[in-house]
Amino acid sequence: MVVGEMIFETDILVIGAGPGGYTAAIHAADLGKEVVLVEARERLGGVCLTEGCIPSKTLIHAVGLAHDLNQAKSMGLVHDGISFDREKLLNHIQKTVQTLSSGVSSLVDNRDVEVVQGHARFKDENTVYVDGANTIVHFNHAIIASGSLINELPEDLVKPDGSGTDSPRIWTSADALALPEIPESLLVIGGGYIGLEIGQAYAGLGSRVTLVESGKRVAAGADQDLIQVVVRECEKNFEALMTGSSVERIEQEGNGFKVTIKTSEKKSIQHNFTRILAATGRHPNTRDLGLDTIGLGLDEKGTIITDDQCRTTIKHIFAIGDAAVGIPLAHKASRQGKVAVEVICGQPSAFDNVAVPAVLFTRPEIAWTGLTENEAKEKGIAVNVGKFPLTALGRARTAKKTQGFVKILAKPDTGIILGVGIAGAHASDLIAEATLAIEMGATLEDLMVTIHPHPTFSESIMEAAETAASGSVHMMKKGKAK
Repeated sequence: MVVGEMIFETDILVIGAGPGGYTAAIHAADLGKEVVLVEARERLGGVCLTEGCIPSKTLIHAVGLAHDLNQAKSMGLVHDGISFDREKLLNHIQKTVQTLSSGVSSLVDNRDVEVVQGHARFKDENTVYVDGANTIVHFNHAIIASGSLINELPEDLVKPDGSGTDSPRIWTSADALALPEIPESLLVIGGGYIGLEIGQAYAGLGSRVTLVESGKRVAAGADQDLIQVVVRECEKNFEALMTGSSVERIEQEGNGFKVTIKTSEKKSIQHNFTRILAATGRHPNTRDLGLDTIGLGLDEKGTIITDDQCRTTIKHIFAIGDAAVGIPLAHKASRQGKVAVEVICGQPSAFDNVAVPAVLFTRPEIAWTGLTENEAKEKGIAVNVGKFPLTALGRARTAKKTQGFVKILAKPDTGIILGVGIAGAHASDLIAEATLAIEMGATLEDLMVTIHPHPTFSESIMEAAETAASGSVHMMKKGKAK
């Protein structure tokens, strides 16, 4: 033992205090286990709470309010224009993060979970050393919830200006959400959910935004008809939305950048930007945990291989969330955290969920769950598709939020619901009902006979079910004269 070294012995060690990790720690304590929770950050909550989901949605909500106020002029709301106080907005974001993180700490303290701040590395199959805390933890079971890290741009892509003066740094998503400034122009590299959400937010703040995506389309995981609703909005509010394009060279010039972009027509063009956001995705945070020391297997993406009980190839070590196989989402991590703990406690549990909802908090929002139309076509699965436009929904008309639609995919013979996609206001909330329907094996009739309150956005799900089954009473019949 090294002088000053702390040693803990515990039932369950949890590495990482994000949505999966802190949920696992609290759930394990509730089930009577001694728990040590190791987190490298000063605050609990992980990337999601401290520099991802929560600060981004706080910013997006504020920008959305400004958009709604401007739109409300046609409703008779009189104002002289909207502007932002950057310092107050940043203070609001920081306060929101601080409040929620403190809440997590209080919940953990309430369960007598031992929290150790530092970076955990495995020394053997039952021991980790926590760097930064000079602590050793001996455990019976471990849950790896180490999350993910930001993908960085290739180093040779950025060329300094050679002046010797301090040059601006290319933003990560965390930098952008810290609101260091509202730049005159912003280049967003990457058309996934991070690039779209933050790009729209800064456009709403007043920046001239250009988004470059190397793929043929943005948000590749979503059905084309869903994402097209967002694309149309981006095309109205962005300086440019360039798909099938790539950034070839970034040159620092004074307090900005000169960027060479290869377009979809294979032409090289140059533009100047005040700031650049690299939104090129994330990768599992698994490379510096000492996993090779204990022979724990990773796949080609760096994610930890697990079974449906979240168990790794070492049976008393579990992995959840972004560090494990599967879609990297906070709500998936939380569910897996509970599953892993229940398995450790000898309960019959498994991550056997039929559907995991995905949401883009864009304007308008899009969300989907279960089978997508793309997947149905690729796998040759026959489906009936019912699509109900929000232009036909009374509540959407009252709120002037008629962009988008709800669509439902169902089995042609039984009407069992296989998938749901939503583009439009409140999609992030409505998708929960759709996910529940899929988990329960509900049919179109189940949704149709469930009374939805009127007038609400939730009626759109019922209407889409009717359209998939036999036709909605609020839709014109095809082939009939007006």
